[in-house]
Amino acid sequence: MNRFIILLASNSEAEKNMEIARKLLIMNFPESIRFSENHWSAAIVAEGHEIPQGELSRYLNAVCVVQSENTLDTIQVFLKKMELEMGRVRGVEAQGRVLIDLDLVEWNGAVLRPKDAAQEYFNVCLRDL
Repeated sequence: MNRFIILLASNSEAEKNMEIARKLLIMNFPESIRFSENHWSAAIVAEGHEIPQGELSRYLNAVCVVQSENTLDTIQVFLKKMELEMGRVRGVEAQGRVLIDLDLVEWNGAVLRPKDAAQEYFNVCLRDL
């Protein structure tokens, strides 16, 4: 059995999109999933970029811990497909709008995304569990 942690985030219709994402994840992992509470955080802006205004200036975040027999590749493909099905657009055309972001941060104790794992928004959510 594989154990992994997913970071969920949204900055556009965030509460609605986080609820949809939770429901979809529960449907796919009904017996082996636990969620943190949702927590707001300020958007992190890369050097040389403008700070987003309004709704896009903050993210709603949560984490979930899941156990599954699926492989790492299968889970990664599933999460990207779920983002697309929920309307996620990447690149310049997104204009900073993130309907849903599902990042696989940890897999069987190995940190896959160290930058996310070090962020306060991730650790605040993780402490809920």
